[in-house]
Amino acid sequence: MHNFREGFLIEMALEAPEKTKDAPGSTKAGKNIATAKTSSLFKFKPFVSLLRHKPTKSISVRVVRKKRKLPPGQRLLRAMAAAMALTIGQSLAVPLNGPCEGVTGGAHIEVPLAAPFALTTPLSNLRERVNLVCQVKKLTPGVFAVDPATGAYVDYQGSTSYSAASMIKVPVLVALLNAIDSGDVDPNLVMSIKQDHVAGGSGHLQWRPIGTKLPLLDVAELMIVISDNTATNMIIDLLGGKKTVNKKFAKWGLKNTVVNAPLADLAGTNKTSPYDLVYLLARVERGELMSDVWRDRMRYIMGRTKTRTLINQGIPAGAKLAHKTGDIGSMVGDCGVITTPDGHKLIMAMQVQRPHNDRRANELIRTVTGIVYTGFEKTRPALEAELKAIKPNPAKIDLTRPLVGMPDP
Repeated sequence: MHNFREGFLIEMALEAPEKTKDAPGSTKAGKNIATAKTSSLFKFKPFVSLLRHKPTKSISVRVVRKKRKLPPGQRLLRAMAAAMALTIGQSLAVPLNGPCEGVTGGAHIEVPLAAPFALTTPLSNLRERVNLVCQVKKLTPGVFAVDPATGAYVDYQGSTSYSAASMIKVPVLVALLNAIDSGDVDPNLVMSIKQDHVAGGSGHLQWRPIGTKLPLLDVAELMIVISDNTATNMIIDLLGGKKTVNKKFAKWGLKNTVVNAPLADLAGTNKTSPYDLVYLLARVERGELMSDVWRDRMRYIMGRTKTRTLINQGIPAGAKLAHKTGDIGSMVGDCGVITTPDGHKLIMAMQVQRPHNDRRANELIRTVTGIVYTGFEKTRPALEAELKAIKPNPAKIDLTRPLVGMPDP
């Protein structure tokens, strides 16, 4: 009986009409023909013996099975593995360029990007005082200040992006000293002024003949101390250009800091923010990005900045400031590390967007600095006592982890 059914199925398969687009009713007709043949097969007994006879040639039927899709989880893992392989291949195939990015030159990869200070205690009352004095018509100020030892901070629009003006020279200086410390740039290098370096505005190198030679560290000091724009362009060029320094800034965790144009950039296309500048200075103070020797050199250079009309005017006599100002028609600002007479540090940056050369912005920076400095000094003793109660040795506190409260969202 089994051989009969098998032969019957083969017979139907061989004689079943093929479906075509031109014969839409062929399926139904095929069913009728198959029914008729079935009845005749049962009546015709000699046909049974034919079914039991083995054919001289075997007929092989290829069964094409539809490939089952992988479960979603396995497809995700396969895609992730492919993406990882592609990323590794690109990193091996594309070398990094420029002295700041030279892997063989000893440059370090600055990761992880943990904050160099703990934003543990928002000084809400102090922020309210800052907010009140910042309500000046047509001025848009941004302030960020932190005591890295206690985690106390004040943030008033500190992450807003502003035109950088000469404040961009602070991250450029850090990039240079980082490259020197990593062995990618020779500190004894003698530089030459090129035509492309020459820029108007502040500084006196613009008046020197093309081809004038200067020691690298002298150029760095001129960039900060007298805010020489030509010196800044020389250093950016030495480091590999704006693309290279911008990669460095991003690698350090600066989200709003970018060089878009050579100095003097009176249009204000170069950008930064108060938070970025405080974050960068805090990383340097904490001993990251460069060794102590070059950190001390950076403090020395920034401590000799000639312009002393902004943050300097808001701190008391006896306090020290290592800083850099910026001043173009649309923005004025200052950033630096304040050291109190008893040796404590406060890192602060303030920028003010303004109508062209509006001097009220300069006065606002002086006023806010005084408020911030006094507010931090009043709260510091209580915060230090609280930290001592949490850990006996404040010097070993991990400043990347919150200790008291949580920062404002």
